[in-house]
Amino acid sequence: MIFIVKVAKTVRNHWKKSIFFTGVLTYGVIFTKNYLQTQDLMRSYCQRAAKYGKEPISINDKPRHITVILNPNANKRKSVDEFEKYCAPLLHLAGISIEVKKTESEGHAKTLIEEIGGTDAIVIAGGDGTLSEVVTGLLRKTNDNASNIPLGVLPLGKTNTVATVKFPGKTKVERVKALAEAAMAVIEDTFKPIDVMKIEVLSSEIPEQSNKPIYAVGSLKWGAYRDAKANKDSYWYFGPFRNYATYIFNGFKNKLSWNCEALISYSAPCEGCSNCYRRSENVSKNGGFFSRFVKSENPYAKYLSIENPECSITHEKKIYTSDLELSTLNVIQGSSSETPSKLVVEIGPDNVEYLDFVKNGFKLEKGEKKDVREFIEARTVNINPEIKAQEAWFSIDNENYEVKPIKVTLLPKIVNMFYKKENVNVYN
Repeated sequence: MIFIVKVAKTVRNHWKKSIFFTGVLTYGVIFTKNYLQTQDLMRSYCQRAAKYGKEPISINDKPRHITVILNPNANKRKSVDEFEKYCAPLLHLAGISIEVKKTESEGHAKTLIEEIGGTDAIVIAGGDGTLSEVVTGLLRKTNDNASNIPLGVLPLGKTNTVATVKFPGKTKVERVKALAEAAMAVIEDTFKPIDVMKIEVLSSEIPEQSNKPIYAVGSLKWGAYRDAKANKDSYWYFGPFRNYATYIFNGFKNKLSWNCEALISYSAPCEGCSNCYRRSENVSKNGGFFSRFVKSENPYAKYLSIENPECSITHEKKIYTSDLELSTLNVIQGSSSETPSKLVVEIGPDNVEYLDFVKNGFKLEKGEKKDVREFIEARTVNINPEIKAQEAWFSIDNENYEVKPIKVTLLPKIVNMFYKKENVNVYN
């Protein structure tokens, strides 16, 4: 009892020091706990990976070789350190040969695709932007016909929309687990096809040879929520609360895209017909390394004899909204490989009150759905915006692009991506 009284007096007389050392002690306990959990987790994954490395291979076979496209600037330059700690050791233990190519600037990943040769798979170590660049470079190179080369994604970026759906992780330990699971998906060599959006600018002013398409695997966003999210780094001084602060402080600002006005035309989803699939060139004229990954026969030949009159019918709609989003099933929770491929168009309300804007913004940050006025399912979507004097931007896989008339086409099951074994169904 006397000891407790003495401690209470000491805390009362030196309350500032007591608070400081309590904080330091708490941080130390949490740090130690996370460190020990991470060590145990990595030990378990290393043992799993080593089993693959010990498996014998035929004398005529070569060890697997993968090319890693690493964005060293991703996630505030933490990506290289995290890759070397939590991903590379597993790949090496599994007996996989790795070639790491680092991006040096925005858009460099598209160029790196041209330099790749002699690889069994491409692994993207970065965020949404790096993934979109690699997919864009690959599909441009192979003329939308690259289903024979699998892609892996290591969620090392600040935003990892697609990877987070497959490998979720919010806390420090969960993030390490997500990285290890993503690496194990590559090691286990299990993959399934995913959908891709092909986005083309509709403009007669741009020469055809310069109007190259952009490819995205996640979503396209336009509106006030997109603008507020893009401004969140301006509130860095709020620390982890900046994601919420951006909605609080931007809710009053007129510079956000509160009035998105456009004429959209779309066609209904289709599981495959002669209108959807037409024979394309096998590979670009210069051929090269990627020609071996391109199927020599048209993989969609079975659809050429199927007629679907609904597929060629175009529907038009004039929209006035504060929020427009087009998504593939890759980023929609709960969708499965049995779900027919489609674009999901979400049209938000015409007007949003301040409190509703903040409430919906908070929902988005928690991974919940915001208020949506109308849903449309489509295969192709043309967006012809009423461009006003105010500058406006799309977010395509969380990368900024100026608002212009565009055509979005769904390319179903066109790219193979590594998944966890238990999430992969067998495709014929």
